[in-house]
Amino acid sequence: MPDTQPKFTVTFKELAINAIKRQTRGHVILVLNSEKDEITYKTFSDVKKEDYSADDYLMLDLCFRGTPKKVTVLKNEEELSELTTKLDKYDNYTLCHPYSTESDATSLKTYLKNKREKNNYSIAIFANKTGMDSEFIINFVSNEIKVSINDEIKTLTPDQYTSRIAGAFAGLSNSRSLTYFELNEILSTEIKPDEDDIVKNGGLCIIYQDGSYKLGRAVNSLVTLENGISEAFQKIRIVNIMDMIANDIISTFRKSYVGKYTNNYANKKRFIGAVNTYLNSLAQEGLLDIEGDNSVQLSYSKIKTFIESKGVSTEDMSYQDIIKYNTGSKVLLDGVCSPVDCMEDLDLGFYLFQALESEE
Repeated sequence: MPDTQPKFTVTFKELAINAIKRQTRGHVILVLNSEKDEITYKTFSDVKKEDYSADDYLMLDLCFRGTPKKVTVLKNEEELSELTTKLDKYDNYTLCHPYSTESDATSLKTYLKNKREKNNYSIAIFANKTGMDSEFIINFVSNEIKVSINDEIKTLTPDQYTSRIAGAFAGLSNSRSLTYFELNEILSTEIKPDEDDIVKNGGLCIIYQDGSYKLGRAVNSLVTLENGISEAFQKIRIVNIMDMIANDIISTFRKSYVGKYTNNYANKKRFIGAVNTYLNSLAQEGLLDIEGDNSVQLSYSKIKTFIESKGVSTEDMSYQDIIKYNTGSKVLLDGVCSPVDCMEDLDLGFYLFQALESEE
């Protein structure tokens, strides 16, 4: 007898990604000290200034400058467990908690890790925290920031400014990354001289280049690479694409397939065809490498293991016998895909009075 509810597991190992109907991340959850609680806004014009302190109203303003689809305000609670109970109602959001302590950030990291294991692909952004080391935590490393907002000059803490970055990320188009995202409201801030070291240590920072302030290389806080995790997982854009794909296949599988189709070979192939059509559409949009192999198929190794776990010998079974085997309620697939990063690094060498080799 099955001993759990149906499981939906998508494992990412850079060469194994399954997906279906694409959705975009656009929801920011902003934790504020206001008495307002669990209220969602779709535009900044919906926000009443009298409902918030000057600081909280400013952070809402900053967040909406990034054009997220919606912003949900949660009241900051004395007990973090009260906040996480409210967070349980939401999924696939960008969490911004400007009032978080080191302890809060560590606890929320653990909370989000557990949620992601249950297919809730949410992320969080904090400022100047230590020990984050995670692909789903962005650690903004900065000093005070002077900005011009609505013709007023304000000085913000890095924690307050995370609301701006959360909104920018949530409203970001799929065609670009946060790298070199311009922050036109900034008048001045101390540019850290060790910006390369900040990146190496999993920090997102502000740089000044070509006459404007902008975000540096868009990395998350992940620094420990092990168990098949590569440098690609340190890029905010790549992780976002993988999260999107995982969420899409799982949500579509739940809504459109679970309990609605018999798990025979023909229906498995139909499901695979839908997944591969979706992956091809992502490649056409530039999210996956169109020159690469972006596809899923029935997993010979997983099905073989399933058969043998039932005490059945596979020694005399052909490849076709195995992949067509009745796997009960389990749909066992493998896949490959190649997320595409944005242009960030240029290496150009000029050679005087010489001919370049043809690309053909």
